[in-house]
Amino acid sequence: MTSATARRLVVAAALAALATTAACGGGGPTPPVPIETESTDTEENGSETPTPDETVTTSNPAESDADVFLDGDNEESTASDIKLSRTQVGEPVQGEVEITVSQERPPPPLQDVRGEINGEEVEIAEGCQGEVPSDGCTVTFRYTPTEPGPYEGELTLTMADGSTVTAPIHGEADEASTSDTGPTTPGPTTSEPVTTEPETPPEDETPELQT
Repeated sequence: MTSATARRLVVAAALAALATTAACGGGGPTPPVPIETESTDTEENGSETPTPDETVTTSNPAESDADVFLDGDNEESTASDIKLSRTQVGEPVQGEVEITVSQERPPPPLQDVRGEINGEEVEIAEGCQGEVPSDGCTVTFRYTPTEPGPYEGELTLTMADGSTVTAPIHGEADEASTSDTGPTTPGPTTSEPVTTEPETPPEDETPELQT
């Protein structure tokens, strides 16, 4: 019983002390409550956050049908075969030849470009004459086959000093489409012969007498 009384006295003394301290303003300042900040995911190593790759649309230039390399020493010049796309008789086909030059031994100016297939001269749609630029130039020609089957020819490049470089041409043409047969000619028709009877005068008319 003595211990219980002692405990009550201790509690009462503590409460009294607290009340006295509060009344006298002796309590120290309330320590600031730390404010938590949200952590960010930004990396401190200076690297940028990777962004999705943007889709870049690039146009792939059409590859040329052949390449011709011109050198100041004509024996070092080269030309690949020109393989034209398959086509039909009467439909033109186009060929492109990329011409490049030696940077160490530039060739003489290009004077003329001519093409011939099966004895017929091809149409040069885009020429390349004079000094060939360092980045090259393109020669474009067209040919219209007149008969089916394989054909061949050559494209000849002539320099100002008279030297030439020749590129062989190969291709094939199919028969023209027969889907359009044109107007249909009607066949012969038989008709029954038409007979005509002499006209008879009306009954109320008197036939004229011939004198």
